[in-house]
Amino acid sequence: MKLNKYTLVAIAAAAFGLQSCKKDFLDKQPFNQATADVAFTTAAGAEKLMSGVYGGMYNDYHIWDYMINGDVTADNAYAGGDNPANIQIDLFTTNATNGNVGRDWGGLYSNIKNANEVLENVPNIQDAALDAGGRRAQMIGEAKALRAYFYFHLVRLWGAVPLVLKSPTSLEEMQKPRSTVDQVYAQIIKDLEEALPDVRTTAPNKGFITKGVVNALLAKVYASKPTPDWTKVNQYADAVIAGGYAPLSNFDHLFDGAHKNNSESIWEMQYDGWGGPTGRGNWMTSVIVGSGWKRFCTPTNDLVAAFDAEGDVIRKASSISFKNVSTEGWSDDYWSKSNYPFINKYRNDDLANSYIIRLADIKLLKAEALNELTATGWSAAKTIVDEIRLRVNLGGTPANSQAAMRLAIEKERRLELAFEGHRWFDLLRTNRAVAVMNAQRDGNGALLYNISNANLLFPIPQAERDRNPNL
Repeated sequence: MKLNKYTLVAIAAAAFGLQSCKKDFLDKQPFNQATADVAFTTAAGAEKLMSGVYGGMYNDYHIWDYMINGDVTADNAYAGGDNPANIQIDLFTTNATNGNVGRDWGGLYSNIKNANEVLENVPNIQDAALDAGGRRAQMIGEAKALRAYFYFHLVRLWGAVPLVLKSPTSLEEMQKPRSTVDQVYAQIIKDLEEALPDVRTTAPNKGFITKGVVNALLAKVYASKPTPDWTKVNQYADAVIAGGYAPLSNFDHLFDGAHKNNSESIWEMQYDGWGGPTGRGNWMTSVIVGSGWKRFCTPTNDLVAAFDAEGDVIRKASSISFKNVSTEGWSDDYWSKSNYPFINKYRNDDLANSYIIRLADIKLLKAEALNELTATGWSAAKTIVDEIRLRVNLGGTPANSQAAMRLAIEKERRLELAFEGHRWFDLLRTNRAVAVMNAQRDGNGALLYNISNANLLFPIPQAERDRNPNL
């Protein structure tokens, strides 16, 4: 068993503590940690290894930092709170000793280590039960898809990163250099396309890898490559749309806690309340909702203005709530405390799952693909955009050209998917991040940022650079 061979890329997660008023909510072992006595000899042991990959996702990155990286880095949220690492990310002053950067790198590589354990060991387990119903191939497909997903986050946050595809057995393998961005994307696509034929079509809940998840990831990956392949985006988006998913008629039902694993959900984190093995969704609720102390991830003036300019009262109400916190002892640079905004999508203690991918995301990606494939594709894209808008009682988009439709889709994705971790990555892949962020103003109209392309990626964590001179 080679669980201890990833020190260069995984041990950093333990070196960075949670800052400020964040609780030590990672003190529990993953609920389904593989055990050495059975992990490599039986079908039951293989299942424990597979569960370890999913269980490893209940870490800071996937339950919390995805929103810091996707929304606070972008124009959807201010850092809020008093966490210096979050504030650095918000203000584009992040350096190589930032605690979030270190734990995210370590957390994602730990996830990759778990996936690699499945891929290295499950093919060799001599237990006929693994081949009943194709479960062995299914697990290998799930592990490949999950590894691809973890690398998808790494390459978008850091650019060129080391490709660790097996357990290191030598110092040379431990000190791998960074692969190019194109090489990382090629590996992501290889893993996903190899996984697609073998993963299941349906699962007990939306927390597992299915064909719908893999098709959705392929659509997102092909849209995010340095040179997008819009034909592939359209192909895989169509496969998702044909996969039996259906939008909820009521937008707020997506977030009310009573409609987990609904027909619109493609992949979502599964939480089970305080005390349960995956009881962390409510922790996120506690740090972004309510008063008493200054919460994290405060909605921006610009996002509120965007909802208001669109007359988008339904999505605004589902996404943001306002409270009078004038009697609280903290201050804020951006908002009046008499009408202070809080994220509302995760409002239900113990009941709030969080979406990784849902159907509206993929439909809007298809609209984007149609718009980019031909100069007149904006007309077909408009049908999809208008469908998304109709659910929240908005009229059709006025966009009537390819250029106008690009901005219309960008805006629609922002308002539809706010606080779900997508905005920053949308701005990166469309090369709009610098222009959009440099136009941001605070509540008094003052410009907030002056960034360049040099600010768009995280630095490699200093601890990793110290361990590995090839970084």
